[in-house]
Amino acid sequence: MSADEKDPSQPSKRPSLDQMKASSMFLYKPDPSVSQECLGRIIWTSDKSIEWPVYYDMDQLKSFNHYFSEKVFSRGDTIRFGNTDVAVKKIKNGAKEQIIKFLPHNQIKSFKERLEQAEKQERVAFKNKDGDVRQRQIYYLATSRVERFKKSIEEISGKYSPYDSGIAESYGYGFTEEEPSRNGDRYSILKTYLFIGDYVYNFESRETIKPDMSEEKHREKFSALLKSFRPRRMNEIPTELGVCIPFGFLPDDGRTITDIKQSFRWKDAPGVLYTIHTGNVQARQLKSTVLNAVASSQVGRFGTDEEAEVKKHVDQRIGPRQVKIGGLTGEQGGVALKVTAPGAKPYEAYSVYSGYAGWLGTDVLPFIIVDMQSFTIDQAPELKENPPPFKQSKQRLDDMLKYMRIRQTNPPMPELAGGK
Repeated sequence: MSADEKDPSQPSKRPSLDQMKASSMFLYKPDPSVSQECLGRIIWTSDKSIEWPVYYDMDQLKSFNHYFSEKVFSRGDTIRFGNTDVAVKKIKNGAKEQIIKFLPHNQIKSFKERLEQAEKQERVAFKNKDGDVRQRQIYYLATSRVERFKKSIEEISGKYSPYDSGIAESYGYGFTEEEPSRNGDRYSILKTYLFIGDYVYNFESRETIKPDMSEEKHREKFSALLKSFRPRRMNEIPTELGVCIPFGFLPDDGRTITDIKQSFRWKDAPGVLYTIHTGNVQARQLKSTVLNAVASSQVGRFGTDEEAEVKKHVDQRIGPRQVKIGGLTGEQGGVALKVTAPGAKPYEAYSVYSGYAGWLGTDVLPFIIVDMQSFTIDQAPELKENPPPFKQSKQRLDDMLKYMRIRQTNPPMPELAGGK
């Protein structure tokens, strides 16, 4: 980049210190009795009757998406901290053993045991390899199994290597991948499952291999991150620099690039999700909060394919209008439907989008998006009832947005302390 070219990752104008302080509502001091919760670098007033999407399903374990149940989830609920993806699951009885069983080195062990049995069967079948059709078929199947198990062992052994973070109750492995494009970049990928209490924390880190980042250095860096991580109780608010995730905390220097999207819900209203999406504003991923608010005030997330059908149920439109998210000003739009069907009790379905676009090139002015979305028993049969009245859910949203802010820390975020 030449001296005359503008760095796309930097804003044309820096925010003032007062603008940055507005993100943390600097003068707001909640009463110690007020219950709060945090995600990423933000915090809000929240009682103790909410829950995070930590549903465990072995089939979804390799995915970093989060779910409340099979049908109740917000698409794309993921956690990214620097170059590391994180997922949190509440484990059931037997889940730990199930996860450990499918680690590469244990798959190799299993295949070796099956190979030993297959070779025994092959030796028995060899005696009749020139026998009748049935005997020849038995020998063919036996040799095929032997070759298949040998190939599986060779492939897994060749791709995966052991990885030990040095932390008790953590189980990991590593491998490398080469980008199929012309530049042929190679990546070091490390993965570990960390079991703490009722939860398994799934971490996966990726680094481009280059002169200043070898595979060994990546292992040291990833191990340092895992050792700094600690579990966090619901409504426990850390005071130091770092990033909150559901039931966990990742300390840092206040400069790690993050992109975190997670939903929560009140236990007495499991069909209404409040999805928070927050992180650093990236040059190629600017959040168009105005357009999203406008779109959400039309038919919301109920789609355009059946727009005419949806419109006849619209009971209330929200915005598009400005909304306060703590000390910041964002945009809001939404729609509430009143649905009636023959032989069924009328119910309301709704979605409300609230968003602050953030400020490019800063850590203390991340984008903050809060999406409220309802689910009906038709959409998710595991729910026992349709969502509560829109008024109740909207009041909870308003209360949540009122004091949503950047979490104050000691030491403060570098930009608030006069750093850059």
